[in-house]
Amino acid sequence: MNHAASASAEEEIIALSLDKFRWKTSGRIDLVEALFDDDLHFVHITGHVSSKQEWIEELRSGRFVYNRIEPRGASVAVEGDRATLRGKAVFTVTMGGHRGQYRLAFTEVYVRKPAGWKLVELLTSTY
Repeated sequence: MNHAASASAEEEIIALSLDKFRWKTSGRIDLVEALFDDDLHFVHITGHVSSKQEWIEELRSGRFVYNRIEPRGASVAVEGDRATLRGKAVFTVTMGGHRGQYRLAFTEVYVRKPAGWKLVELLTSTY
């Protein structure tokens, strides 16, 4: 992949990640679901691993609500049809009726598929 194509893919991944945050806070779970690969693995700050189906159900049920997400920067490495984004953000969420704020570092792994980029792995930790 040439440098221009790589830079374009990096910009596309950063835009997708920011879109995902906007969709989560505006309740557009349908768009989040479309971005998630069917084999998504989401490793939460607790170490619990959710599948796509499990996490989408949590969001749809209202048991977990993203109230606000404030990105604090991200970088992307693209290798062929695989991109890894590493970033930080402050998440304000409501879990089980309790609101809290979390400073999280995250890694998002995307794979380019015929339908476009899909999020296949999401790992979070506090910082």
